[in-house]
Amino acid sequence: MSKTIRLFAAFVIATVALAACSDSSGTGTGLLTVRLTDMPFPFSDVASVDVFVVRVDARKAAPTDAEAADESSNEGWTTVATPNVSINLLDLAGGKTTNLGATTLATGTYNGFRLIIDPSKSSITFKDGTHPSIQFPSAGHSGIKINLDNPIQLTENGSVMTLDFDIGRSFVVRGNNARNGFNFRPVVRAVAQDITGSVTGSVHANSATGAAVPGATVEVLTAGSLLNDADPTHIVRSTSTDANGNFRIAFLLPGTYVLRATPPAASGFKPALLPGGLTITTGIETQNQIIVVAP
Repeated sequence: MSKTIRLFAAFVIATVALAACSDSSGTGTGLLTVRLTDMPFPFSDVASVDVFVVRVDARKAAPTDAEAADESSNEGWTTVATPNVSINLLDLAGGKTTNLGATTLATGTYNGFRLIIDPSKSSITFKDGTHPSIQFPSAGHSGIKINLDNPIQLTENGSVMTLDFDIGRSFVVRGNNARNGFNFRPVVRAVAQDITGSVTGSVHANSATGAAVPGATVEVLTAGSLLNDADPTHIVRSTSTDANGNFRIAFLLPGTYVLRATPPAASGFKPALLPGGLTITTGIETQNQIIVVAP
């Protein structure tokens, strides 16, 4: 029987997530839903990060970076969403998602996804209204390989995929000043939403009941990571605290992690870890995790 695949986009100020509705498989078709999310953007003077999403493609075989980048090649690819829309990634923080589309595909395991964007319609806007230059790999439509936490299992009951667009790692400042412009080095991940969990919490100064620390970068790191760990491959997800010092990170695979908070440099506080680490369980939101920072 025919099933539809749905696509949603959610940008975490650091994530698109894909979730399967069932673990059954067969020879039929299934509905795949794709969502997009993003990670926290590190620059306080940025008003918007607008990316024009043309379409999302899928295939069962894992692609190379070059195969994903060649958007003119359709070998093995099936288009699963054609939103043709500009999305401000900053609007998708804290696990928020936006629907990209849906289509019907044959059930089975999908190891390859790519996101096609239009650089000519994508931009960053500073709060003063100016636009920095962005060096994209290609002036035309550009295909971005989506890194999968796990292959996507599409069943006859349908599946939902969420894409995670890491703004901070995708837009790299040229030199030491954002006014110099950015180089675009896309980091986009996908995860099956139905097997994920989330975490909420807050960052406080000096004690668990101390003043809230807004604008702190909060990172989920791989188990065993240390406080001063600078390896970017150990960063699983990231976000930033709001005006009240609160944060939420969604679409995390079950497991044990390290949670680190890095306050703004101007605050005078040093980075700190969540005591005892973080455990994520499928379908559960781990709440009220408090990280205390001090001078």
